[in-house]
Amino acid sequence: MVEPQSCARDAGAAEAAVLHGLGISAFQRGKVEAALKFLLRACAHPDAPAVWHRNHAEILDRCGNPEAAEAAARLALLRDPNYAAAWDTLGTILVQRDRPAESCACYEKAVEIEPDFVQALNNLAVTLDRLGQRQAAEARYRQVLCLAPENSEIQLNLATLLGELGHYPEGLEIARQVLSRSPGLTRAHSIAAELKRKLKQRARLEKKRNAAAPHAFSVST
Repeated sequence: MVEPQSCARDAGAAEAAVLHGLGISAFQRGKVEAALKFLLRACAHPDAPAVWHRNHAEILDRCGNPEAAEAAARLALLRDPNYAAAWDTLGTILVQRDRPAESCACYEKAVEIEPDFVQALNNLAVTLDRLGQRQAAEARYRQVLCLAPENSEIQLNLATLLGELGHYPEGLEIARQVLSRSPGLTRAHSIAAELKRKLKQRARLEKKRNAAAPHAFSVST
């Protein structure tokens, strides 16, 4: 015999699932307030899965409520500590809250769980660069490009970083690779132009140094 309490719980879970679906649908149609109301009710169910809390967190973050978004992301991780996407989401929220060191730890955890998680690797590289850890950021960009070699956003992130590190020729070559696929990409044109400018500037400085350097004289006896 099925207990009434069990039936009520099953009915509640089904209703919560419907509310979650309505919330996602409302958000996709631009009805943000309705989406949040549906998701809040869905996530109130005691058996709400981690993915619901993560979806709630992402929408809260996009709506400019990072404090509530962080709480929702942490609820997702309480449900499933090995949910890599929730670690990535929490990392992004913490970046918005100006806590980049903590966000790096979240991205590292996401990558530890899913080593091929392209989005988390890129987010980690971007945040490491923000923290001034440029060598580590470069290594992560190269790692993620092995997984997504034609991802223009990641290529241009690396090209920009290489320019900051003074590796202008390689950065320019990467920007040109992007332009060969997407000739109308404004960001790629901007990065390529800046790297060309820096290369020319370096060449002029080297020419001046060479001209100012003392010349050796050969004395015949």
